[in-house]
Amino acid sequence: MIEKMKPKLVVFDFNRTIYDPEKGRVIEGAINVLEKLLPKFPMVLYCKTGDGRGEKIKELGIEKYFKRMVFVEKKSPRDLLKLAKEFNIGPGEILVIGDRVRSEIAAAKQAGCKTIWFRQGKFAGEEPAKKEEEPDQTIIQLKDLLSKTGKAATSAKL
Repeated sequence: MIEKMKPKLVVFDFNRTIYDPEKGRVIEGAINVLEKLLPKFPMVLYCKTGDGRGEKIKELGIEKYFKRMVFVEKKSPRDLLKLAKEFNIGPGEILVIGDRVRSEIAAAKQAGCKTIWFRQGKFAGEEPAKKEEEPDQTIIQLKDLLSKTGKAATSAKL
């Protein structure tokens, strides 16, 4: 799926996309996905500040997968436009993967990025309320990101 979208940068949300704060562990399949994507795409971890997240990321040993980690108070299109400039690419060459349509998906769409909504967990029922909250693709398992066809059995286009 990701390869078909042809991004030059893949941006992952942290909480509930890579890490499950309720269970205190990495989301099922996350390490496998990161391992497979690492040689193909530069990746950035995008998360809110607080709750010792920097320490948690180091404790989990996942920082090695990311070229950069971005910590923000509130997710905004500005953050993603800065990444585009830093990586010398257009916003449309960034793919943002997250679990909240009203947070990272909305910020990404407003910036002109491609998006995949990881629809699971606490915010799975949070439907898009505005056009900018509608993701390009939706998955319910991280492994669907590795699908070669561009559409996995557990994925759907909204």
